[in-house]
Amino acid sequence: MTKPYLALGLAGPHLVELTESSALLSRWDALPVAFSVLGIDRIDGSLPASVTLASSAAGATLAGATKNGRFLIAAAPQRDHPYNIARRVVSLAHLSRGRSGLLIGVRDVYAPEGPRDAPAWGGAGLGGGAPLNAQTAYDAAFAVRALEQGWPYDSIIGNRETGILVESNRIVHVDLDNTFSIAGPLNAPAPATGASVIAWHAATVADLPPGNADGPIDLILGNAGSVPVVALGAEPPAGRFAGILLRPSLEQSVGELLDVAERWLGDGFASIPPGGTLRNALDLTEPPPLAPTLRAAFPAPKPHVSL
Repeated sequence: MTKPYLALGLAGPHLVELTESSALLSRWDALPVAFSVLGIDRIDGSLPASVTLASSAAGATLAGATKNGRFLIAAAPQRDHPYNIARRVVSLAHLSRGRSGLLIGVRDVYAPEGPRDAPAWGGAGLGGGAPLNAQTAYDAAFAVRALEQGWPYDSIIGNRETGILVESNRIVHVDLDNTFSIAGPLNAPAPATGASVIAWHAATVADLPPGNADGPIDLILGNAGSVPVVALGAEPPAGRFAGILLRPSLEQSVGELLDVAERWLGDGFASIPPGGTLRNALDLTEPPPLAPTLRAAFPAPKPHVSL
């Protein structure tokens, strides 16, 4: 039987503790776990802690200060339109060289709700808004995946002879019309390392994503998924799982979490070599490209004319 991998779940106070300590960062970076969730308490139904960091800001810090550690940032469309979530996901993928991904949630416990009739992202005061439910979160994940793929990385050719830097006709409108109406494209190219991993949290079967197997969700965390969550101090559950996500309480420290993780890794859990992309570490297939029939956002570039 294949050994399960180990993952870590960090809440707000743990992010503060980790980013303040170079010693803890070094230990975290060297640990052969599959990934860590930065700010899991944002989307798993927990009560908000007294201190926290923005998940994507913590991700940017870790991407720049470490070389090996892989992570998922936690985000929900409660405060952010999926276009903004996509920009953060793509930026982190470039910064981390593919070590990062997204854990999409229905609600963000640290975010205010928008208007009663449109609580998702309507609080930004930009108009619109959407219901705050699983379908909205799923559609946001769908949008993030499409937007990330809308500007192919290999369209950047830098041809000095022709003067064509980008094959701009390959940048497409994603043309989404579900919960969100989005034409795109995103103002950043896809990561060189491929599409970012998108995960979903499901504590029960009722929490599973509303879409199908061909949708944007690569990985399901929680007791209804392939990677159940285990409280720090509890024993690993019986059964066959792809992985186990070890989650400390707010009163437990990052040091305590790393101590137990090191012990579990030496006692039967699979060691995932540090470094490399998150998708490769989890042995996840690359999602299919966007349909070739999507509208080009720009005309084909023409070579420069020598004077």
